[in-house]
Amino acid sequence: ACFHAQPTLEKSNSTGIVEHVHSRNETETPKYAGPTRVWDVYEPGFPCVPGEEELMQVTPARDGFLFQRPMKVGSTTMIGIVLRLAHNRSPWMNEDKKCRHRAMHGSALSFEFDKRDRSKSFLFSLLRHPTKRAISEFFHFGVTNMQLEPTDTLFKKFLAAPDFIPRASNPFFQHRYLDDMSMRNYTINMDQSAFEQLVLKKSGLTDERINKIKEKGTKVGKAKLSMLEKEIRRFGDDPNFEQVVEDILQDYDFIAITERMDESLVTMQMLLNLTTKDILFTRARSSSGWSTHTPQRPCVYIPPSFVSPGMQTYFESSHWKHMIRGDILLYKAAHASLDRTIEALGKIEFQQNLDAFTNALKLAENHCEGRVQPACSAGGQRHRANNNSCYIWGEACDHECINELDL
Repeated sequence: ACFHAQPTLEKSNSTGIVEHVHSRNETETPKYAGPTRVWDVYEPGFPCVPGEEELMQVTPARDGFLFQRPMKVGSTTMIGIVLRLAHNRSPWMNEDKKCRHRAMHGSALSFEFDKRDRSKSFLFSLLRHPTKRAISEFFHFGVTNMQLEPTDTLFKKFLAAPDFIPRASNPFFQHRYLDDMSMRNYTINMDQSAFEQLVLKKSGLTDERINKIKEKGTKVGKAKLSMLEKEIRRFGDDPNFEQVVEDILQDYDFIAITERMDESLVTMQMLLNLTTKDILFTRARSSSGWSTHTPQRPCVYIPPSFVSPGMQTYFESSHWKHMIRGDILLYKAAHASLDRTIEALGKIEFQQNLDAFTNALKLAENHCEGRVQPACSAGGQRHRANNNSCYIWGEACDHECINELDL
């Protein structure tokens, strides 16, 4: 059987791309006419191959259940599902071996997903609106971890120079999704001389000025130059983001949408022939609450994020839209592809599965109420590993009570 034919990529003129924020009634329909695809049913079913004893490995993987996990997309829900499947679908648990999976932050290239065996792996990712992701990142790494005041000045400084705040993240801010997810070389023929000429052209600076910034420049100045250099090395002189997006769609098996999590999970269920129970979750960390951190600060409080009138104006500016134009294209392509896939799977069957999932979510919430013991208590105290209900760190803390459900 042909497990993975090359997907057919088409231009979509659909205006049915819906961004679901908190309610299915909150919608917007941005026009989109870029590349899309229908995600293929993965005929072998869930790709369980013998994996490691340890969870959350950071080594490369070429088979198994592979989650390319961008930063600050609300991935805690997805991690819980990945880890439960890795345990529950493994026939080697008597040896403490889980199904091979990858679910740590890192680029697709760092995990060598470009070398995967498509007949023995399912590669997927999760996208959140790029602006919302940026807001979440600032409040998590800047306000919470670095204890900065959430002023417009510091917020803009953070967005302009990602190295301004140390964090466990790719320091490249522009086109973050494209950089993390892309697995192709768009500058294979660019030599060092051509690269240096492009840096001069795009920066508008002289060699002398560039060297001065690298030697004695401010952190912000160095970060801006570094960001420009990486964009050039990654995508070249005149990036064809539509081609990059088209390639990503071809190289992945599925891309979920944070704002459409329920629909995304049911779609993945149908693509992999999973059960409703397989994709269940309880509400994970919200935009505010306690999260694990360093030994010096075991639990940190993540305050609710907000956008001031000044930052709202900035996020509506042409400058910001230019910054995220590549990621917005991919985000819209993922929305349109989800719509097309639901249509291809059959709207009636999809709705039946979605209804069953919605009802099961209520059962899970009721059954697990008061029984999920996270790594950090409601008062900010760190629970030891043997006193919480998580698989590892603060991940999949609801696995025991969900596994008990009889559906």
